[in-house]
Amino acid sequence: MVGGAVTCGVAAVPAPQVVADPSVAICHRWLAIDAEQRRLQLEWGTLEGWLITKRKWFKLTPDQRAAIPEGDRLAEIDARLDVLEVEGHALLKAMQPKPAKSIEAVVANLAVAARLIFMEDHPEAHGLVTRAVRDLAAFSSGDK
Repeated sequence: MVGGAVTCGVAAVPAPQVVADPSVAICHRWLAIDAEQRRLQLEWGTLEGWLITKRKWFKLTPDQRAAIPEGDRLAEIDARLDVLEVEGHALLKAMQPKPAKSIEAVVANLAVAARLIFMEDHPEAHGLVTRAVRDLAAFSSGDK
């Protein structure tokens, strides 16, 4: 990710113009995948809800479903989510054995961790990690 931001729920950490540390680039890519997955999951849920209420989706035969154009979009979303799941998992595996070489890498790794810890399941842990991302980013940019 170039010139964007690492986001993890509450905190947004400015990304540098050039990412020198490959581990930071891996984290940025994973965060982009996560954001796309979440967007697609929301779209899928909205579309499926519409298909259920307006087209009686679950009562249709496979041939009847194939005749509904919106059904094609569900299949496209499913296929893209499958690709993103594989890529995201590979990126997580690539992150695990590598120690951070900079504060920016620590911030990027924590941003990923914050996305993996669901706020609804572990609000305290999520809050600690997102605060750590925000604090480390502020320290590294000289804001504190």
